[in-house]
Amino acid sequence: MGTTLGVLTGLIVFLASALVGVIATNGANNPGIARYQDSAAAGGTAPKEIVTRFDRADRNRDGKLTQVELNRLAKLPPPKPKTKVTQRTIRRDAATAPAN
Repeated sequence: MGTTLGVLTGLIVFLASALVGVIATNGANNPGIARYQDSAAAGGTAPKEIVTRFDRADRNRDGKLTQVELNRLAKLPPPKPKTKVTQRTIRRDAATAPAN
């Protein structure tokens, strides 16, 4: 049991030191160590305006743009920005006034 734990501990220490050595040698430009990035194929990562413009251009709703639809997409105006809905607040004098 003690030998197994020693071998396992040695392996972990070796791998950790190898990783530190790779990072120290290559720095932030190391292509082998990168942050996880979502792919566009996973869905839900495209900006809203792209999805909105695609939906507006896809006239037959088949999920693909024909050449005519693609030409129409180039002529579409950019989507209008949504206005922020402000939360309504109760006036202080209305909140303290007695109810009739």
